[in-house]
Amino acid sequence: MSSFWALDPAPLILPMHKRVFVYGSNAASALVTAYSSDITRSGFVARQSLISAMNAPSDVELAIPADLTVSAASHVRRDAASSLTENLTRVADDVDLLLWDLADERFGVSEMSDGTYLTTSPQLVRTTVSGADLLRRVTFGSQEHLDLWRVAATRFGTVLETLGLKSRTFVLDLPWAPTDETGAGVELSFGPDSSQMNSFLQPYYDHLRGLGVRVISEPRTTGASGHAAGRAPFNLLDSCYHALSARLAAAFAETETPARVHWNWDERHEAQILHWTDAEQVQSDIPGRTQHVVAPRTKSGEEFPARFLLQNTGSDTLLVVSHGALPRGKYQVPRFEWLATLEDRPENLLFLADGALESHPALDLAWFTGNAADDLTERFSNIVDTVAGQLNISRILFMGGSGGGFASLALASSAPGSRALVFNPQTAIRRYWNKSVSVYQHTLFPELDSPAGLDAFGPRVSAVARVRTDKASDYQVIYVQNDDDAFHMDNHLAPFAAGLGMEARSSVSRNGNVQLLVDRFADGHNMPYRKILNRFIDLALEDWGLPQRPWDRNRYEDLLGDAIIA
Repeated sequence: MSSFWALDPAPLILPMHKRVFVYGSNAASALVTAYSSDITRSGFVARQSLISAMNAPSDVELAIPADLTVSAASHVRRDAASSLTENLTRVADDVDLLLWDLADERFGVSEMSDGTYLTTSPQLVRTTVSGADLLRRVTFGSQEHLDLWRVAATRFGTVLETLGLKSRTFVLDLPWAPTDETGAGVELSFGPDSSQMNSFLQPYYDHLRGLGVRVISEPRTTGASGHAAGRAPFNLLDSCYHALSARLAAAFAETETPARVHWNWDERHEAQILHWTDAEQVQSDIPGRTQHVVAPRTKSGEEFPARFLLQNTGSDTLLVVSHGALPRGKYQVPRFEWLATLEDRPENLLFLADGALESHPALDLAWFTGNAADDLTERFSNIVDTVAGQLNISRILFMGGSGGGFASLALASSAPGSRALVFNPQTAIRRYWNKSVSVYQHTLFPELDSPAGLDAFGPRVSAVARVRTDKASDYQVIYVQNDDDAFHMDNHLAPFAAGLGMEARSSVSRNGNVQLLVDRFADGHNMPYRKILNRFIDLALEDWGLPQRPWDRNRYEDLLGDAIIA
């Protein structure tokens, strides 16, 4: 597995918000649409060979098939109009970067009787062209195509110079790959293979370099066996795009001030952001702090991003933190709760962010459940399993308070051998405050007539329903409850304890897997202060795997609210 972060060991930071013009339809487009944060696309030109773009507009009439998408039809019309220069001129002052790939050159061009050229894209081939006759097709890879393209590129270089964009233009060279990560071939059954295609492109890149245009190359490419667009030599692993973006950021750093640059950077949390199109491709064994965003697989019904912040310390222990409610006037998404409190701990830290709150600004709390089609809890459970495997983790402690406590109980139940340390958690969503539950149901489960319909989702929305069947047999729970938080004592602790055959007081279950700690650890529904929280974590990591011991109030007096020095 390639270590793409090794290209850029020091954190590099691009401007917080980037305005990018995209010319192309492979690496440049993907880097902006699938692998970027804080991007505004200033313009987009695709399916337009530079040969077509740099000749005069054609007078042809186009009868575009009705089943072409609006976007595809627009590309065909703009190609005939040779729109690239006009589009760039219009937005040149609003462009931080021009990203360009040569993917669409592979279609070649068609010479028309009016002296113009059209890009022989699959969309043009399906279009009826009148007003000019097709004289011949010029194939990509031929000397004639290269000669025509060199003339066009020289003209385009002058355009870029005139518009002041040349120093901000980067051509992206991400070669086709012959095999996927399993070693299986991904070559197409038609046209040039990956070796031929990559060879054909080299003189094009050489010409651009001669013009003073920067070409950013990432030679290590691998096809993605599970790519959403299918297996092909140009459908690559996410890590290939991450490596390319690291090289791009380093190149951009040489031309801009300040010198510290990165393609995706979260200034608030001081972390590089890595975007993944497939959870199975996530690479978490990166030293230090990284933020990850797994895009939803919309074809599978997923709707929400799965975002997490990971701090890899090299420990064999992983603390997984889920946040509670997010009052919009106080916090912004993503929220990585307790980061400041825990960031100096020696364990690996994994902070989860509820993607439903990113998608629905009206929501303050969604318990990490997702909606009927998108089970976010299950997706995060799989992510935790992936991270634990890649980091060789032997102990996983799930942590959270209130709504984050609910999520932690759910996640621990799917991780045998783990523990959950939860503070004043909800244990049944329907038993929370009516207003919050109503907004949650109407927003995420609008197909239901009322919140009562949530009961059909069983353990997904109720830890009480879960413990009635699993009795926490494969994982352990340390349930910490402030005794003056009457609402959560009555509506959440009591039914949870009853489901286990326990009373709502400090006690340990018969099998030693569930410990209830009911005392004055903080006031009301408040979470423990920093000092107390870290002390709880230390205790939760002791005697790992052994039955839990009864609560000794005298021994652990330092955990009580009266001992807190604010």
